[in-house]
Parts: sequence; structure tokens; C-alpha cells
Amino acid sequence: MDIQLYSKNKHHILYDAEQVPQITEQWFVPDWWQKEAQVSEPSGGRGQAFFIHRHNPQSDLVLRHYRRGGLAAKISADYYLFSGLEKSRAWQEFKLTQQLFESGLPVPRPIAAHIQRVGLFYQADLLTERLPDTQPFARYLNDHNELDDQQRQHLWQQVGKTIALFHRAGLNHSDLNANNILVNTLQQVWLIDFDRCQLQPPSPQWQRKNLARLQRSILKLSQKSELPTALWAKLEAAYQS
Repeated sequence: MDIQLYSKNKHHILYDAEQVPQITEQWFVPDWWQKEAQVSEPSGGRGQAFFIHRHNPQSDLVLRHYRRGGLAAKISADYYLFSGLEKSRAWQEFKLTQQLFESGLPVPRPIAAHIQRVGLFYQADLLTERLPDTQPFARYLNDHNELDDQQRQHLWQQVGKTIALFHRAGLNHSDLNANNILVNTLQQVWLIDFDRCQLQPPSPQWQRKNLARLQRSILKLSQKSELPTALWAKLEAAYQS
């Protein structure tokens, strides 16, 4: 990767010049892309993320705008206190994703991070390469999908193996849920969304918290009262191996 910095007025962009030789702040405006590509929202996107289907692409892109959640969103939907570029959420996520990508872990390639200063605050965006032909793991939690029993078991095993790869590398994923695990038709697995994640020494304490968070999301997204124990056992066995 050839990481470069572009700054103009109150806009600052950290980007991979190998993938994007030239970039401007317009790359982070969905309406601007309508002239250059087809823009769509993933299901449940609610304006947070957009898929950019370029007409003459090296690859399609995912544009994500940082938005607050919980009670903080009632005060400010997408403004964060600025305390330097290096401490901004977009900068940190870009650099962490870059490190994971260059380590050979299955993550999308980071393309660019964008900060717009607004007084004492900032807004932020992240642009990554879109992983082709992938769906969230959440899509396969419902019993009514195209997988047979053997394929379903294999998928859960692949998810367990993939999480173990990241845990051995020291990634503490702050939001490990079934929507942040992507799967393609060959049942290859990737992790996404590394906002507020950290690299730290492997520890059973935070690793089990990651897995417990995933369990809660599976229950919530599958709308079931109980975890599918046989499938979770497959995931855990693959994780431990």
C-alpha cells in the first residue's frame, strides 16, 4: 500500500494511492457517485452505508458514514469531538484495517478515510473495497435458506475458524455480531467493521466476551428463544482447534 494524505480546507483524507491515484472530498458524497456509478443501500442501511457499483471499476466500494448510536445519537447524530487526526475514529479504523489486511487476514481492503472539521467537532467516512458475492452470516441463521444440514454445519465451522484467526492475531472486535461476518458462496468468511476495535495481547477474558456478544446477536437476529446448540458446538470446536 502507498498511503498518502490529502488536505484541502477543512477536509482531510488518508488514502491508498495504489488503488486511488487521485481523490477529493467528493468521493464521500453519495450523490456525487450517481454520475460515476450506481449507488445502492444495503438492506437495513438507514443511510449509514452505501454500495458503489462503478461502471469501469477495479472493484466495487462500500462507503460508510460514521453515526452515533444509543443515547449519544439523541445529542448528535454524526458529530464527534476533534482531538487530532490520529485519534479520529476513521483514521484509527483505516490504519487497523490496513494492518489486518497486510497481515493476510480476511478483511476488506481499506481505500480511504475522510475527516471534515466543523469547529471543535468532525464528521467522518470510511471507504473500503466491497467483497464480491458476499452476504452477512445473519442471512443464514434462519432455517429457511438454501443450505442443507451439512453445508450449514460447515459454515458454522468456518466462522469459528475465522474468528480464531483474528483472536490469535490479537484482534479484540468490539462489535462481533452476525452482520459483521461476511460469507461468500464458497463459504469463505471475512470480518468487517473495525470501528473502536483494538489489537492487544490474546486473553481468554476478552475473547470469551467477543464470543458471548456473537451469541447474543445470533439469538436476536434469528428471533429464536434458544441458541442452536449443535451448530454453536460446531463453531466452538472449530474455534478451539
